[in-house]
Amino acid sequence: MSDRNKPDKKNVLWIFSDQHRGQAMSCSGCSNVETPNLDSLAGEGVRFTHTYSISPLCSPFRASVYTSQYIHQHGVGSLHRPIDKGILMLPEVFKANGYHTVHLGKWHLSGGAAPSHFVAPCFRPGWDTWIGWENSNRPFNTQYAEGNYPMPLKTLSGYQTDSLTDLAIDQLNSMEEESPWFMVVSIEPPHDPHVTTESYMRDYDDREISFRDNVPDCWKTSENITKSKGYYAQIKNLDDNIGRLIDTLKSNGQYDNTIIFYFSDHGDFMGSHNRVQKFYAEEESSNIPFIIRYPGEIISPSVSENLISSIDIPTTTLGLVGMDIPDSMKGNDYSEQIFGQNISGRQEVLIELNSWFDDDDLEYSYRALRTNDYLIIKARKDSNCRLYDMIRDPYQTKNLYWENECSSIRNDLETRLKRKLVDIGDDFYDHFIANSNDNIAVGIN
Repeated sequence: MSDRNKPDKKNVLWIFSDQHRGQAMSCSGCSNVETPNLDSLAGEGVRFTHTYSISPLCSPFRASVYTSQYIHQHGVGSLHRPIDKGILMLPEVFKANGYHTVHLGKWHLSGGAAPSHFVAPCFRPGWDTWIGWENSNRPFNTQYAEGNYPMPLKTLSGYQTDSLTDLAIDQLNSMEEESPWFMVVSIEPPHDPHVTTESYMRDYDDREISFRDNVPDCWKTSENITKSKGYYAQIKNLDDNIGRLIDTLKSNGQYDNTIIFYFSDHGDFMGSHNRVQKFYAEEESSNIPFIIRYPGEIISPSVSENLISSIDIPTTTLGLVGMDIPDSMKGNDYSEQIFGQNISGRQEVLIELNSWFDDDDLEYSYRALRTNDYLIIKARKDSNCRLYDMIRDPYQTKNLYWENECSSIRNDLETRLKRKLVDIGDDFYDHFIANSNDNIAVGIN
């Protein structure tokens, strides 16, 4: 970063939701929800439309976004697998550089199942202020712990997003001006169950919901339509609470000195491909919202189609505040793009997962590569392998993996995928050969 653009101890606010897919914002063209506050942040910053979750499942993603490492490096390959101790985490870097660090909300990196309220300090190093929980999946009256002791538990009265925003506002108003801060507000909604307060749900009672072209008619039952309405009502509530945080920063004079990030850990199928929730590498699950609002004039266009991996979020954060990026962090720094530099994105993005609960689960383990033109998913079970032409078939309705006329494309992409895994030291293919009777596709040597 040039000296002209190097910031002078900017504050950093991460607003971090759970299961908000990248298509579900009005600035993304979604007709099911209005998100004026996210739209405003995007209009004052940069919205990255092709950002992908390194691992579309809560715990693996969260480990990666705090360490900027791949799943085989930080050790969190599935749910309820605690992060390996001793790995440098982003709040430790901020704290070492004189920042006051604050975490509010969900953590899900100490191996706990829902509901799990307390996180031992050894699993969350670097935080000066800790108010949160491991995992809840309970949007109303969420219980949490404060500080380094599990008791007494406290309760967020009412709906989680509203009450957590109240806590965040209190924290923002208590910050000392002379000390820069890094704050994370980690919100579970719009994670299921897809419910919010009565007023938001009521607003969707008579609203028609449009579905993506890859949602089959058989999925559009009255029950699933109600869940879909709840999902978008949650996002509307989330956007309104983001507006409250913005208003607070403006009223206490910190808005013009605060870099604001908005992103989510993964998406939600909401019926696409006749699926729900996340996990798989298809667009509705892996594509996430990613918005950066930098205080002052943004020279670059407000929308970037560059391919971005979620492991680039922490490194870009450090780049924007002018900090050196530790060698342990593997992501790229795209901070220069915020200042109008023509920085190209990745040629390809890796998406990886082992399983829901068992790191050696052959049924679901895969590695995927998203390029500008294609998405290939190489699973350890042949029947789960997929290949999509993302230009001609953006809704991923036709699996080309077994089509003879696409064999050269498949082989080229699998070669690129294996090369990527070798470069980062991921032994996925070694396990594939050892545990599968299926043949490795032609072109992988």
